[in-house]
Amino acid sequence: MKIISINLALAAVLAVVAGCASRSFDKGSATSAALQAGADAVAQTSTSVNGVLATLNDLTFKSQGDLRNQFDAFVSASRNLDASIERLDSRVVALQSTAAIYLSNWTNQMALIQNEDLRNRSTERKNEVSNQLAAVNASYESVKSSLRPFTSDLRDIQTFLGTDLTAGGLAAVKDVVSKTKVDVVPLRDSIKQLQASFSNLSAALSPVLPTSADHK
Repeated sequence: MKIISINLALAAVLAVVAGCASRSFDKGSATSAALQAGADAVAQTSTSVNGVLATLNDLTFKSQGDLRNQFDAFVSASRNLDASIERLDSRVVALQSTAAIYLSNWTNQMALIQNEDLRNRSTERKNEVSNQLAAVNASYESVKSSLRPFTSDLRDIQTFLGTDLTAGGLAAVKDVVSKTKVDVVPLRDSIKQLQASFSNLSAALSPVLPTSADHK
C-alpha cells in the first residue's frame, strides 16, 4: 500500500509538471498581447504627434480671429501628446516585465528537455526571440530619445507665445516652427517603424495564426 501511495503521489506531481509545461506558451501569448498593447500605444503617439503639428501649423501659419482659441488648441494637443508618451512608457515597462518572465520560464522549460537536438533548437529559438525583443526595446529607446527634443521645442514655443500671443510674436516664432516641422519628419518615420516592429513581433509570438483575411 505504501508503494502504491508513493506511485500515485509521483504520478500526481508529474501530471502537474506536465500541465505547467504544456501551458508555458501562455507566457508567450501574454508577451504577444503586451507587444500589441505597445503597438497600439505607439499608434496613439503617432496620432498625437500629427495632432500637435496640425494645431501648431494652424496657429502660426493659418492664424485668424482670436488667437487664444488656436493657442488653446495647441496647448491641448501638446497635453495629449504628453499623455500618449506616458502611456507608451507604461506599456513598454509592462512588456519588459512580461517578456522577462516569458524568457526565464523558457530557460527553465529547456532544462526539462532530454533530447539534446530539441534542447539545442529550443535554445536557438529562445535566443532569436530574445534578440528580437531587445531590438524592439532599442528602437523604442531611440524613438523616446528623439521625442525629448521635439517635446522640448513644443514647450518652448508654448512658453514664448504664452507671453507674446500677438501677430508680432507669431512672426518671430515662425522660423523655429518651420524648423521643428522639418526636424520631426525622421521622428515620424521612426515611430511608424516602431509600431510595425511591435505588431510584427506580436504576431510572431502569438499562438493564434493569422487568417487568410489578415493577409488581404
